[in-house]
Amino acid sequence: MHNHEPGEPLEGADVRLPALQSVADPAPLGLAAFAMTTFALSLMNANIWPAAIFPALALALVYGGFAQLLAGMWEFVRKNTFGALAFTSYGAFWISYYVFVKFLVGALKPALVPSAAGVFLLGGRSSPSTC
Repeated sequence: MHNHEPGEPLEGADVRLPALQSVADPAPLGLAAFAMTTFALSLMNANIWPAAIFPALALALVYGGFAQLLAGMWEFVRKNTFGALAFTSYGAFWISYYVFVKFLVGALKPALVPSAAGVFLLGGRSSPSTC
């Protein structure tokens, strides 16, 4: 019979090493990107600094958009489904917000912009009964 030391795997046992994270925690990046982009856009929306729309759009594309999207992908690597869903969704939202404001709003009749923005912010979930 073989002597077995406590804490060591038995002979022939499957040895499992603790999971090591290959990526640092991306949540601070995702949260900071969301906060800064939302803050910049809120400065414009609250009419505190109307010119904030320009940095807000830049932040929406790069920081709130791409950086948050990357944070979401890194959350997938870490097997954090909630973080992956939240950061990827918000990153995609900010990129689509940039596209909406930069390319679509200018092509609309001015009277249609508030309705189009409302539908966009609802995620496109409208039906004839709610219009």
